Amino acid sequence: RIPRKFIANWRQACDRTKDRTKELLKRWRTLPESEIANAAAAARSQQQDKDHGWSVHVWATWVSRVPSEEELQDPASCSCLSQLQKEKFGHFFSHLLDWDKDSLISAQDFDALSERLRHFADWSTNSAEFHILREVQNGFTETFIDTTTEEPHVPRTASIDHWLVQWSKMMNSARNLQDFPLWLQYFPKIIFLVINKSGSGVITRDELRVFYSSFLGFSTQKVGEVLDLAYSNMTSNGDHPLRYHIYHLCFANFLLGRHPHGPGQFLFGPFEGSTNYSTMFPIDYSALSSPPEALEPYSPNKKTNRRSVVV
Repeated sequence: RIPRKFIANWRQACDRTKDRTKELLKRWRTLPESEIANAAAAARSQQQDKDHGWSVHVWATWVSRVPSEEELQDPASCSCLSQLQKEKFGHFFSHLLDWDKDSLISAQDFDALSERLRHFADWSTNSAEFHILREVQNGFTETFIDTTTEEPHVPRTASIDHWLVQWSKMMNSARNLQDFPLWLQYFPKIIFLVINKSGSGVITRDELRVFYSSFLGFSTQKVGEVLDLAYSNMTSNGDHPLRYHIYHLCFANFLLGRHPHGPGQFLFGPFEGSTNYSTMFPIDYSALSSPPEALEPYSPNKKTNRRSVVV
């Protein structure tokens, strides 16, 4: 049995604690606001001296941790881009804009790109498509051309480094195509209409071939090496016709895809970092039709020639 004296002492201690708490709250309410603020500031100052890397919260104690990869990304550099994204945007820079190969682009290069697109699609200068293309061109120019040059006779240009930095700034907060500027959201529609010269609403394999060879300037041999793979990736082995909503997804993969798998890498033809990976993953069904004595049991410690593990 618990001694009565222990219970009495416990009750007395609780009563004193309750009284002291009431007095403290009463004194806190009667303090002027300035004294409360000064007391809080002094408490924070003392706490910071004691923390030494620890952050104390009202409800919990948090341990200082190493920043994540996303927190370390600097939007003022191109660190937000993966290596594949740098190669894709570099390919866009060199094959659609920098035709004189001086590693610089200017407003004239964007104007030349618009004119080439108009001529390839056979649009008039008064067509609605060309007016939309002009708005897209203005968006590109205002975003990517370096306007820090104040000398009137020096042309305003952008290097490949500045080009990648500007893309990195847009990628830093984008999670889907709707997060990009409106002019960039219109750009895939323009390119789709340019490729689909027949106006059928579906890009055919032949139309993609003509775009690669005639507009992008790839050789017949290079187009023959990549055409089937590109069209197969964009249409999921021919299961889905390359209509605009499919091409729209391919363009989103071109912008946001950080890894080589996906159809976006074939949007503007092959480039140095593009791979021959297919979006489809083949499955080996030979084990299902093999006799039991021909089946090889799986062992993690045994070297084998099998290409897959059937679970």
